[in-house]
Amino acid sequence: MYANRTYAFPGAQAEVAAYYRTAAVGDGWSPDPEALPDDLCFAREDMVLQIVFLTAERLAEDGHGSHPDLATGAGYSINVESFVNSGVEAGC
Repeated sequence: MYANRTYAFPGAQAEVAAYYRTAAVGDGWSPDPEALPDDLCFAREDMVLQIVFLTAERLAEDGHGSHPDLATGAGYSINVESFVNSGVEAGC
């Protein structure tokens, strides 16, 4: 199972990252020990949570003609995947 949602935030990318690092850990998600320092990827049971920062180019590649002004804020998507009964181990 997979869910994705895209957001625009008027503040800095660092603010978004700090918020989700605190909120995810507080909600029982564990940071991926193999993730790069700037990656926001967490695992819990058979699920993976990723926060991905967007660029205008990436939005255009995905077919989004209208997108937030990324020069004045942070665009990001939250992705959650579940691997229940799939035989696949959850991980980033």
